[in-house]
Amino acid sequence: MTETPEPIAGDRILAFLDLATFEDGAALRGGCLVTDALTRPLEFRVSGAIRPTSLQKVLYGDTLHEYICNDLIGIPILQTIESKLDLILVRDAEFLKLRGRTEVPVLWVRGTVDGQFVLQAFPGFEQEAEAGRDVLPRRLRGRNIMEPFLRIKSALEEAHNLKVGEPRKG
Repeated sequence: MTETPEPIAGDRILAFLDLATFEDGAALRGGCLVTDALTRPLEFRVSGAIRPTSLQKVLYGDTLHEYICNDLIGIPILQTIESKLDLILVRDAEFLKLRGRTEVPVLWVRGTVDGQFVLQAFPGFEQEAEAGRDVLPRRLRGRNIMEPFLRIKSALEEAHNLKVGEPRKG
């Protein structure tokens, strides 16, 4: 029986999952940029605009953001990705809760006071944060880790301007 060699960092498939607000906070969109280890795009997925109503805001209360991140953006987007992911990186801590619903490590990228970045895992999966640092290609360690999130933000702005996922009028 032949064993499959352990993939090297250059073979890793990374997902950068994020969301952005539009229309003075009335609409949200999520996006996921799937890249190779050099952060070259392999796939991009975007959600339709999510516009919570006043009643939904009242009924969901402080759980609304979690619901939007995980149930309306995270899971639906991750289910459409065709690549086999090695790591999911997020900027919003609410996305960490996806870890209980996916086999792929989910790590929150957060800044430190000295301008560097740390990776944080969902409670109970702390070892994945340390392993995640080893998975990241060298070019993403440090400040460059945020660059793919800037691309997502720009792509989400473009998708929102083009009304991607919105019903056609007329």
